[in-house]
Amino acid sequence: MVRFAVSAVLVAIALGAVNEALAAGSCRPTRDGKDRMEMSGGCPSGYVVRGACCESVRPISQPSGANACPAGTMLRLGACVPRQ
Repeated sequence: MVRFAVSAVLVAIALGAVNEALAAGSCRPTRDGKDRMEMSGGCPSGYVVRGACCESVRPISQPSGANACPAGTMLRLGACVPRQ
């Protein structure tokens, strides 16, 4: 009986840790580029409720910084080279 109680406690602790780990990473950006954040009270402007998260209405714009190459070229090893 004691072994069963100890086993039950260990299983409960393990399941609790797994649930916390899954909940902590559940608000990641979506595959279509929309930002997600944990909801605390309500969602900010431009976000809607999706499950336990706030999801942006529009996709995150990708920065066009120094890694952008002119048309007809592509970035390879940090330099813009012609497409082949």
